[in-house]
Amino acid sequence: MPDGTPFERAWISGASSGLGRAIAVELARRGGFVHLFARGEQGLEETLRLVQGAGGAGQLHVGDVTDAERLAESLRAADKLDAGGLDLVIAGAGIAETGFPSEVPRHEVSASIFDVNFTAAARTIDLGLELMGARGRGTVAAISSIAGLRSMGAAAAYSSSKVALVAYLRAVRGSAARAGLQVIDIRPGFVRTPMTDRNKFRMPFLLEPQDAACRTVRGLERGAKVVTYPRRLAWPAELCARTLPEFLWRRLTDA
Repeated sequence: MPDGTPFERAWISGASSGLGRAIAVELARRGGFVHLFARGEQGLEETLRLVQGAGGAGQLHVGDVTDAERLAESLRAADKLDAGGLDLVIAGAGIAETGFPSEVPRHEVSASIFDVNFTAAARTIDLGLELMGARGRGTVAAISSIAGLRSMGAAAAYSSSKVALVAYLRAVRGSAARAGLQVIDIRPGFVRTPMTDRNKFRMPFLLEPQDAACRTVRGLERGAKVVTYPRRLAWPAELCARTLPEFLWRRLTDA
């Protein structure tokens, strides 16, 4: 294998496309076995082909992250497959307002976004910590966003769901550390994916998924609490989110 990785057995949701797929392939390239969870079987099969082409191996888990029973079943089955259990769980599934037809009522769009981006992610985090806690080792991560620094009117449900996810990751990190576990917030900027392909605005410092995946896995291997990139976007965004008064922030970020 070209590079070693401390992650021999990983599980990732949202693995049928985009950043989730790219992370799965990068983990496989470094020698990991990857459990691939998503709704789209065809997309998962393509990811598995890419994983195998990278010299790795994996297993498909078809399901919707909002289906609590199926999500738990998948994680527990993956954890039992090998005597060592999972050493990495990534909540990678996510959706945004741009993925819905215009005729769908806003309250339904917002509820669906929170179901996927926060509720399902939090459930994944908790299940991962529960499974790994018995062994006292392992890493649980979730893909939030630079948009999770502060809610934005232009993407109210998406950004707010990511704000909630960032807060949740921070909240559970302490108790996880006492159990010997790591909790990592993967906080990317704009990455070229099917979701961002629908955006109608200019996306500064847009990254290709392979580049973002390499940055992500390197951060996971370092054990960084927050893996954020690209820095050219991350640090000014964080500065603005922390310091701008509300009226200026709204002027910049409202639709």
